[in-house]
Amino acid sequence: MSLLMMLLALLGAVAVLGLGTWVTARLRGSAAAVEEGGAAAPAVEAGAVPPPGGYTLLEEPGAPAVPLSADALERVRALLAEGRGNEAVGAVRDATGADEEGAERIVRRIRATGRP
Repeated sequence: MSLLMMLLALLGAVAVLGLGTWVTARLRGSAAAVEEGGAAAPAVEAGAVPPPGGYTLLEEPGAPAVPLSADALERVRALLAEGRGNEAVGAVRDATGADEEGAERIVRRIRATGRP
């Protein structure tokens, strides 16, 4: 029975490795076609409006890493001016849906530069 299980595991491993090799070869082939002069489709159309929720595939240089509304940014700045950093982190979490660590990074960036 254990020999049968070992053979099945071996066949499964070979199948996974073979599929991975095939996918990698396909991806490299499409990348090579782009390098040879074929045009790749853009990830996002030029001038496209990001979808609701702030998720974007590509960020413009100089754009904030996390879109924060003007009202939320003003609230965070006011809380920081009052020395209420923990509440500022909570306000960022509410506005962006970021986790605790991400919200703290945003608040540190706002403290340092004045913008997210």
